[in-house]
Amino acid sequence: MLIPFQTNESGPACWLLGLVLLLLLIALVILFFYQRYIASKKAVHHLCDYCGHMVTAVSDCHHAMVRERFLHGVCMECKKECKLVCARCKRPL
Repeated sequence: MLIPFQTNESGPACWLLGLVLLLLLIALVILFFYQRYIASKKAVHHLCDYCGHMVTAVSDCHHAMVRERFLHGVCMECKKECKLVCARCKRPL
């Protein structure tokens, strides 16, 4: 039994909605991979609260470059987790 205005064929609006959702999903996947593999390679500058300069973060253990994560980093020298410090004044960021 068919409900009024219901047909067995899908109209162009259904296909258009599916196409728009597919394009949005593709854009989301592209942005995810861009953020993960390209934008994460760039050095991130932080504003130091103590010296007032825009600086890159270094590790608190060896004062070496870090691969930044959320609120902490991985020291590129010893490969252990570390806190982020200012490259100029060596105080926490």
